[in-house]
Amino acid sequence: MPNKNTEKSNGAMKKPVHPVADQFADSLHSTVDSIHGTAASTEETLRAKSTQSSEAMKAQTRLLRSKWNQSPVKKYAHENPVKTAGIAFTAGMLLTMFLRKK
Repeated sequence: MPNKNTEKSNGAMKKPVHPVADQFADSLHSTVDSIHGTAASTEETLRAKSTQSSEAMKAQTRLLRSKWNQSPVKKYAHENPVKTAGIAFTAGMLLTMFLRKK
């Protein structure tokens, strides 16, 4: 099939009407195809890494939740909520006093 930018004379093909533009267009098409391949590969890699990271974060969350549920600190906080609030308030006040700039 002849290029639409070629001249025909009596059914015979002649050289392109816009050889520089045609060469430039061909170059751009190959560049875009190359970029497309790279972008597709990068997207697949990012999706795989994202899935792995998500699974690792879920596993870490389950582990931390399990440790917290078995923690003596949680048990004490549930059994003594007022004392726990007082201890947290006092610790915050002391920390503020020590860290405050004079």
